[in-house]
Amino acid sequence: MAKAEFDYIVIGAGSAGCVVAGRLGEAGHKVLLLEAGGAALSPFIHVPLGYSMLYNNPKLNWCFNSEPEPHLNNRRLFQPRGKVMGGTGAINGMIYMRGQPEDFDGWKAAGCSGWGWDEVLPYFKKSEDQERGASKYHGVGGPVSVSDLPSTHLLGEAFHTASERLGVPRNEDFNGAHQLGTGYVQTTTRKGRRWSTASGYLRGPAMKNICIEKRAFVERLLLVGKKVIGAQWLGPSGRKSAYARREVILCAGTFSSPHLLLNSGIGPGAHLRDMGIDVAHDLPGVGENLRDHFGIGLEFESTIKTTVNDLYNNPFRGGWQLLRYFLFRKGPFADNGNYSNTFIHSSDDILTPDMMLTFMAWCTTEDLKPHPFSGFTILAEHMRPESRGFVKLKSPGITTDPAIQFNFFKSEADQRAAIAGLRFGRKISQTQPMSDCVAREVSPGIDITSDAEIIAYCRTNGLSLLHSVGTCAMGNGLNAVVDSDLKVHGLSGLRVIDASIMPTLVTANTNAATIMIGEKGVDSILKKAGQ
Repeated sequence: MAKAEFDYIVIGAGSAGCVVAGRLGEAGHKVLLLEAGGAALSPFIHVPLGYSMLYNNPKLNWCFNSEPEPHLNNRRLFQPRGKVMGGTGAINGMIYMRGQPEDFDGWKAAGCSGWGWDEVLPYFKKSEDQERGASKYHGVGGPVSVSDLPSTHLLGEAFHTASERLGVPRNEDFNGAHQLGTGYVQTTTRKGRRWSTASGYLRGPAMKNICIEKRAFVERLLLVGKKVIGAQWLGPSGRKSAYARREVILCAGTFSSPHLLLNSGIGPGAHLRDMGIDVAHDLPGVGENLRDHFGIGLEFESTIKTTVNDLYNNPFRGGWQLLRYFLFRKGPFADNGNYSNTFIHSSDDILTPDMMLTFMAWCTTEDLKPHPFSGFTILAEHMRPESRGFVKLKSPGITTDPAIQFNFFKSEADQRAAIAGLRFGRKISQTQPMSDCVAREVSPGIDITSDAEIIAYCRTNGLSLLHSVGTCAMGNGLNAVVDSDLKVHGLSGLRVIDASIMPTLVTANTNAATIMIGEKGVDSILKKAGQ
């Protein structure tokens, strides 16, 4: 039987993997795209507000959990990850936000040549089909549709006005000249439907060059010495392998990319030996440098009965709005429920905004089940925490989930930022016209006021914001995994192109930056191929 050969093998059809496969196919290369999940068939994937139905659905979601977090009362933090074409970009909240220029200039200053703001902006614009049109900061005609929310919200308007009365300027574009301010978000949607990179890049003439294998659990990379030559996977029809004439590109994400590298014998030698895995390439940084945003919510009962809770708790009202969505693509189901942001500095000595206050038109349990009253949340999100964690193996093999540890709230600076964010969120709730919308503060409760009480509340209720990065970090130091072209240090034939290569967090939801990484990474590949 002839061995299966392709120009490139792309592992993971998530936000970056679809970009890479699509652009390579568009350029005429033969590509094998391996995805462990299935097709994006659930209607809830395509309905913007439907993502709450995907949050803990094991048919569509890998449903990872962290290890007990030592500084959060040993709680395990739920980590949803997409189990479908489009990856986590097919089940996320669809926020399109890039980060600050200083985030990327910081990467460049740390030795990541070519990754400064002026150098990454063209790739953001290349990927974008901006509803508002082309500008200095935005592109049109790209595969990723970026849209305004189809409607405003009474509570969102109150949130903005209260923020302005507290000295925060209005900001109409968080992806524009600056991030400071309050305003509505944009989303990766198109005409009222989710628009993932699977929708945008895996279409048209490129598809004649792309072979997609779904439910393909990649077990290991195939190496000859220090060269990666292919991949082995387990699929519905058994175990298979394929070989890459040019390169293998790992796009499995912040948890699964290091998980596969470790299972392939690529990573910290001592950890691999402890797991009984032969060391193919000792690379200490694999799985280290895990970073994520940290969030703590203030929950309120609302006097304005226009929240997602009201749709959920009133089947007639909810059913009518769902019908309205399917007929006209209008109404709350065409939104994502996370309407508005206010960016502030958590301390006067911090140069650029590091705290994002988000207005969410719902008030729910941790698994996103709405409470039985009209409610909303103001979520304080610390965007540049000091905390770093890791991804390791619990045991050899891909059938065991990776061990994930964030170490949130270890740092006193992170604790101070969370206190500042929660206090400012409370100020918004107590400032007109937002204060007129508050029937009561449900949690933490108005009596929780001291720093010690707030810290205790954070330890009991603080969450990962599901924006994990960094476990195959780009750079040149001892713990760097890839270089500035995203090639794995010390190996040939292998790159990592996904959120795991971010050396530090961006001050934003991470999906937009991940798409940019896909565009910039595949451009490097095509330039090497002379295209």
